Amino acid sequence: MYRYMRAFVICTAISMIVLSACGAPRPSSAEQEMDNSIMATVGDTAITREDIQEELNRIPPYQRTNFETPQGQRVLLEHMVERLLLLQAAEDAGLEEDSFVVAQVEQAMRQVEAAKQRALIQTYYEKMVVDSVEVPEDSILAYYEQHKDDMYHQDNEVKVSHILSETEEDLDQVSQMLESGTAFADVADSLSAHAPTAGRGGELGWVTESSPFPYMGNQPEIAESLFAADSGDVLGPFQTELGYHFFKVNEKKEEGTKPLEQVRESIAQVLRPPLVNNYFQGRVMPSLHERYGVTINEQAFLPDESVPADSLMSMAQGLMERDPQRAVEYFELFLQRFPEHEKAHQAQFLIGFTYSEYLGDYEAAREAFTGVADNYPESELADDAEWMIDNMDRPPEELLPPEGDVDSLIEIEEGTE
Repeated sequence: MYRYMRAFVICTAISMIVLSACGAPRPSSAEQEMDNSIMATVGDTAITREDIQEELNRIPPYQRTNFETPQGQRVLLEHMVERLLLLQAAEDAGLEEDSFVVAQVEQAMRQVEAAKQRALIQTYYEKMVVDSVEVPEDSILAYYEQHKDDMYHQDNEVKVSHILSETEEDLDQVSQMLESGTAFADVADSLSAHAPTAGRGGELGWVTESSPFPYMGNQPEIAESLFAADSGDVLGPFQTELGYHFFKVNEKKEEGTKPLEQVRESIAQVLRPPLVNNYFQGRVMPSLHERYGVTINEQAFLPDESVPADSLMSMAQGLMERDPQRAVEYFELFLQRFPEHEKAHQAQFLIGFTYSEYLGDYEAAREAFTGVADNYPESELADDAEWMIDNMDRPPEELLPPEGDVDSLIEIEEGTE
């Protein structure tokens, strides 16, 4: 049963493709007989050469060659006719309203809508976010200066071309052509036995003094000669286990720092992502939240009432450094749920401490510390709360005694006790 259902689904899906390509009425039968572009008709629907070509284009390249011959196109036409016949028969049978067909169409429409949404989001992000961010020139310069001696340092380099002769007879012929003034690249293309480079003018690419030669390994004697030569020089022959070699120095780069203009774009690509993310999170999203009226029910994300008091206190303390605003919410939730708990005065004090030391909101901190003295006057933290009210906004260096003032330090320690 499932085998036949699967075959039906495939036929149905393929028939949808055929409809899009060849569903329009065509000329009359008499006209069609005179029109070689029409390959077949199914009722009033014609299948043209263009339809077959479109069908061919949908076939993966590695399978397409099987259908590009006249015989292959004839087979392909038969498949197209079969699909049209099955489609028309299914429509005549009233299967368009079949639950399975409706479900498949709805799923396809959802996929189309999802693809549209992804394309819209990606396009908006690229055009309205990424393209809006420029990497500051001073940031590029600073990054360049920081990495001049490592990332952007370049060794001596030469760009060379190469001709290989495997026999002395070939060597003589290459030498004669080079001496006669024939271009090095032309000689390489016609006489070089080095398959990887012969077809492209013998070009080996860039070589550094310490790196191995492409396809040849380490060649210190050859490297020394090349780096001593001038641009345009032809050197050789050199003999290796491969045969006889000629080299041409096409270009040279001296050791030093790569020019800024050469690496500017790569630096910008390194620096851009965090700038884009900051712009996205700091400006774009807040603006969109405001424009479209986003409201988040934060209460829905608080710990539920089954969380015990000690666990809630631990969770709040764990949030103080990495998410202080949420820590305050958890401490306040603790006081709301467990107002008579023995650690309630600690929660009240830690609200003030979080506002003071992690959020820098001294007004809110004073209000919270005042709550310790007012609501928990017998707490050992009441005096600490008063001290925080008087000193929390003072720089730390003002709270330390002068250097070497031991007596003052002892007084502070005794006062703390």
